[in-house]
Amino acid sequence: MAEVALNVRGSQQLTVDATAGGVALTRPTGFRPRHAFIAITNADIRWSGSSTTPTATVGIPVSAGGYIDWTDPLTDFTNLITNARFIRTGGVSAIAEIQYFD
Repeated sequence: MAEVALNVRGSQQLTVDATAGGVALTRPTGFRPRHAFIAITNADIRWSGSSTTPTATVGIPVSAGGYIDWTDPLTDFTNLITNARFIRTGGVSAIAEIQYFD
């Protein structure tokens, strides 16, 4: 099987706070990223990529120091990148460090 290279096309630092409904990623302008790698720092979060709104107790948990990896080169994550919402689970906002790939 041939290797497929992913090219970094942008990055973002997102504050994941207690905004009702969660906060969304802000995709870089000029292209539609199909892949993303998201590292969570300093506080725990939950996220959802579906119509279920994340809350402090609903959604997929990611601990501080954990990550979300949407970089499988054979999968197009465009819709997930567009629809994903994130919310903190405690009293401290988290920082999400995101790298976008094509």
